[in-house]
Amino acid sequence: MLLAEIGALCFWIALKGLSSEYTPGGGDVSGLVFRSLITAIALGLVVHKATKPAGAMTDKADRHAIFVTVAVFLGFALGRAWVSVGVEYFSNLLNWLQNASLLMLVGGLRGLGTRFTLWLALLGASIATAKGKHINVDVVMRFLHPKMRVPVAVLGWIAASVMCFAGVVGFADHIAIESFKAPATQPCPEDPNKDCDVSFGQKLGVVTREVGNDSFLIGRQLSLDLKSFPRVLVGTKYDGWMKASEWNAWLRDGNWGAHFKEDDVANLLLPEDQPDARRSPAVNVPGGMEQARGLVIRDLNFVFPFGLLMIALRFILRSLLALSGYVRVDPDAAHEEEEVEENHPELRPAAAKGAS
Repeated sequence: MLLAEIGALCFWIALKGLSSEYTPGGGDVSGLVFRSLITAIALGLVVHKATKPAGAMTDKADRHAIFVTVAVFLGFALGRAWVSVGVEYFSNLLNWLQNASLLMLVGGLRGLGTRFTLWLALLGASIATAKGKHINVDVVMRFLHPKMRVPVAVLGWIAASVMCFAGVVGFADHIAIESFKAPATQPCPEDPNKDCDVSFGQKLGVVTREVGNDSFLIGRQLSLDLKSFPRVLVGTKYDGWMKASEWNAWLRDGNWGAHFKEDDVANLLLPEDQPDARRSPAVNVPGGMEQARGLVIRDLNFVFPFGLLMIALRFILRSLLALSGYVRVDPDAAHEEEEVEENHPELRPAAAKGAS
């Protein structure tokens, strides 16, 4: 997950740098800076490999350092020589990724990095909980008798798991209402003049239906990306290759009626009397109730309740391990590398020792 986040952010920054047009005398200089850095690194590595001394001779090592240093500074200067090379190509690639590809549905490369950050934070919290390294106040535990530490710790972990389970329901309920437009209230069956709360199950039904629609749109956008990618790769304008006739044929090819109203889908068709008109290869949400850009973010927001669910289960599992004697309840255990009793056979329960 960490490597995926680093890769997404580096790729985004690289495309931003390569697609930025440099204007002498001011304006955006990110393209110049990026190209200068790349040239300096590449030239420095080449000179380093070419002049690296075989032994540990001091005079050759000094010359090697001087050559590499000169190459790096020369690379910074040469970056300006190709400051305009590839600007149009990489701008087209970046705009396609941001505005007319699958990444558009998650808010572009930057949105993808944000989702990875949330996943990474909750994954780290889950691992910390499993190892007993989560943030906690242990001053009370230090004053308790060792025999009382297990029941008090288990009580705290159970209370923490209950809070996490409550957070799961709360987050899921909020996402259903705020992002998926699930109704919060409805007329009461016994008195239509009064409003009653909509059950969590009904909200979940709305979410399930909308997630299915979003999954369908992801698949349809992916089919467009498979058509667009080869063209963008060779430099074709991402929004200049798809004709109205191709768009209409693609639109009729999908099973849109299983997810959206037929009239709303028909409104997406382009006029038949202009078959050569161009269109951006990006999906639209039939009906116009939602914007396609960033649409899937609402689905990815369920990382919050899912992460809390995993943390709650970790607390419960840790409680069971503590009650069975396989986890030490020690205020100093969190500062050790591993507190599971595999590393402390003398603290294992008698039954476990006999089995081993």
